[in-house]
Formats: sequence, structure tokens, C-alpha cells
Amino acid sequence: MAGLIRSNLVVASGTAVSRITGLVRIVIFGMVIGQTALADAFDGANNAPNAIYELFIGGVLSASLVPLFARLVDNDHKENNDIDAIVSTALYVLISVTVVAVLAAPAIFHLFSLNPASAVDADAYREAGTALTRIFLVQIFFYGISAITSALLNARRQFFAAAWSPVLANIVAIAFLLYIPSVGAASPPQLGEVVSNNSLLWTLGLSTTAGIGLMAITQLLAVRRSGIPISFRPQFRHPAVARLIRLSTWTLGYVVANQIALVVIKNLASPGSGWVDAYAKAFIIFQLPHGLLAVSLATTLVPELSRLIHLDDEAAFARRMNDGIRYTAMLTIPAAVGLFLLAKPIVGTLLQHGNFDQVATSNTARALSGLALGVAGFSVYLFVLRGFYARNDTRTPFLINLVENALNIVFALLLVDRFDVLGLGIAYSLAYLISAAIALLVLHRSTPSLQLSPLLVSILRIVGAAALMAVTIRFTSGLIGSNVGVGALTRIFVSSSLGLLMYVIGLLAFGAPDIRHFVLSKMTKSSR
Repeated sequence: MAGLIRSNLVVASGTAVSRITGLVRIVIFGMVIGQTALADAFDGANNAPNAIYELFIGGVLSASLVPLFARLVDNDHKENNDIDAIVSTALYVLISVTVVAVLAAPAIFHLFSLNPASAVDADAYREAGTALTRIFLVQIFFYGISAITSALLNARRQFFAAAWSPVLANIVAIAFLLYIPSVGAASPPQLGEVVSNNSLLWTLGLSTTAGIGLMAITQLLAVRRSGIPISFRPQFRHPAVARLIRLSTWTLGYVVANQIALVVIKNLASPGSGWVDAYAKAFIIFQLPHGLLAVSLATTLVPELSRLIHLDDEAAFARRMNDGIRYTAMLTIPAAVGLFLLAKPIVGTLLQHGNFDQVATSNTARALSGLALGVAGFSVYLFVLRGFYARNDTRTPFLINLVENALNIVFALLLVDRFDVLGLGIAYSLAYLISAAIALLVLHRSTPSLQLSPLLVSILRIVGAAALMAVTIRFTSGLIGSNVGVGALTRIFVSSSLGLLMYVIGLLAFGAPDIRHFVLSKMTKSSR
């Protein structure tokens, strides 16, 4: 347990700094670029490498490599050959996919601009977006390197480099964004300048690509220092490669469904209107509780879950899953309450600076309010899927994910016309809340020792405590501060502090021994 907590602290601290620097990055972006058609084009172009990478190799690597490597690195010489074959073949595929994607940049960006806003010049929008996409697509190769190296390091239970290297990527991005006012562009920069001003184009393009490259190189150096021997020997018919492909067949379908939903949602947000940027920035804020509170817990538990399945210890596996779900809910439900009720002052405090005006703040806050409803569902859903992956079951997550994406698209189509970006956020939240419940029920069927009744009781206690928190925040936020400037900071600090106090009191009042154990264990370890 002590080792798990130490690993969790390493990941949590790295993730926290990464999320904070990532937040600084979007603040600087908003100040410099504003919420404009160029901001939407940047977002669509920056989605392209993520979408292509996930589609062709990323989902395969992230879902299957950690459980596979967790077994391989525990063994000796023969398994080193297996790792060589997997890594070398993946590198070969990464290079090929990256080259083809760069050549296909116009078609790829077109997918993210099928329904441009009526007020924007569609040709200018696509020309600027395509130019950025060509530079961004190089990230595919670096994302792959990062996925491989982080899987190797996590399997060795060495979490530092993978947790902290994204901080470097954010620092590089911030540096490039701060340089934009020096390239001779308007304030804020316009779509046409991306094509006519090479300095602006390359500064924007390298703001993310250079950082992702540095992140990958840092993790690669960490793998070399860890003593894992790797040689470049592509072997497409190697048994380990075949096993990875077999494990990943359903994962590919999972990723395809995600990318279809992404394209639909981005186009429903009327590219060029600023809604794409509003949704994207709200999504980054929405992910903060997940990244700061849930990811570190999940990352440190996944190798252990895989080992428990390998040892055929179903009871221990169920206990770990139970603990993970409880603690994830305990941490993310109050975060959802805070984000929902304080969306306007949060966005106003963080983003309403420079070229990011009041309209942009309002749009982003509406998107955040909708997304906030799904913070706990999103985190619990992803954690439960880790339980299936630990069992080498990729088919079940694929099927559940089909339901999630279908729900997201249907709800978005129903809500976007009436509620704009708020509707898109609500659609996302409803889809994940429903899918988290489905995933948990299905996992219970395959793991009967995972008892749902005690888990449901704990979650209801958490919800009850969160309701007390919500009433407190709602009451105090109406009396204190405002939605911008110092008044917003005051409103956030006072309301959230009193709300969290009531939340803890509620947990203790409703009798949650697992919560008391969690808090006491953290306090004990922190005092050592």
C-alpha cells in the first residue's frame, strides 16, 4: 500500500503541474488569439493528429500495451525480444501513418469543417486550417513514441517521466504563444494572416508540435536509463505482435466510434463561430478534476489490476476495483458540483483577459456548465473500462463505447439547436453517466465478487454530502463577489471553501467509513 501511495503521489503531482501549465497555456492562447474563427481553425487542426493517431495506432497502444508489458517486463530474456518486436513494428507503422497523414492534410481538416458558420469565409477557414494541420500532423509520430515509452515505464512502475514530461510540452507551447505578438500580425490575428505571414504560421504550428516532440524525447531517454533493452527489429509476424493486434481488434472499433462522435460534435458547434473554441476550452477545464484527482489513481492501479488477474486473484481484483470506483466518485462528484455552480466566475477569472472578451466568457461558461454534470460519470466510466482491459477484454469496452457515442450524438442533435454549446455539454454528460452505469453492471456480471449494493450505498452517501455542498455554494455565491476580477476570485474561494467543508461534514454525518479510511491514510502518509 505504501508503494501504491508513493506512486500515486508521483503521478498526482506531475499530473497536477501538467494540468496547471496546460491551463496557463489556454489562458495565454485566449489572451493572444481570442475566441475567433482562427481559434476554431486552430482547434480543428490540432484535433487532426490526435484523431488520426488514435484511429490508426493510439487506441491500440494505450489500451493494450500496459497490461501486455506488465507481464513481459516481469520476465527475462525471451520477453525482451517480444518487446523489441512490438516497439519496432509500432515505430514502423507510426512513421508510415505520419507521412500519409501529412500528405492528406486538406482532406483531414475538411472533416472538421463540414459545417462552417455562415458568417465565416469557408475557403479562408479551410486554407488556414489546412496549413496548420500539415504542421500538427507530425505530432502523430511523437504521440506514438510517448505512448510506447510511458507504457514501458508504467509497467516497470516508474511513473516520474511519463507524469512530468507533459509539463515541458506546455512550457514550450506557452513560450511560442507569448512570441506571437512579435511576428507582425494583427491583434487578434486573423485567418488570412496564417497563410500570408509565415512567421505566424510556424509560431502557431510549433507551439504544440515542438512541445510534443520534446515530451517524447524526454520519455525515450527515461526508458534508456531504466535499463529496458530495445533494438529496432520490425517483425510483423512475431507472436507478440500478433497478440497485440488480436487484443486491439475491438479497441480499433472503440476508437473509430470516438472519432466519428468527435467529428459530428465539432461540426455541430458551427466551425468558425467561436463555439468550437468555447467547447474546447470548457473541456480542458472539465478535465482538470479528472486529470488531477482520478487519472493518478487509475494509472497506478492498472498495472496492479493486470497482475491480480494474472495471479487469478479475483477477490483482490474486486477489492481494488471497488476502492478505485469509490475514491473516484468521492473526488469527482464534489468537483462536478463546484464546476457547475461556479462556471461563470471560474471562466471569467481564468480566461477573460486580452482578446478573450465577455461574450467568449459567456459561451465557454455555458459549455462548462453542461460538461460539469458528467465529471464523475466520465471518470468512473474510464476507470471501470480499465478493469476490462486488465482482463484483456477489449470487446466489451468497444460495445459499451458504441452506446456512449451513440447517446452523445443523439443527445447533441436533440439539444444543440435549443441550447447551443450548453446542449453539447449536457449531451456529453448524459452519455457518460448512462454509460458508466452500464459498464459497472457489465463488469459486475463478469466479476461477481464486485458487490454493487455496498458500492451504491457509498455513492448515495457521497451524493447526499454533495447536495449539502451544492446548497451551500448556491447560497453563498449569491451573496459574495461577482463573475469577473477580484470579485470572482472571492466568490470562488469563499463559496468552494464553505461548500467543501459542508461536503466533508456530510460524508462524516452520513457515515462513510471507507471515506474516513481514505482521508486518514493520506494524512498519515503525508506526515511521514
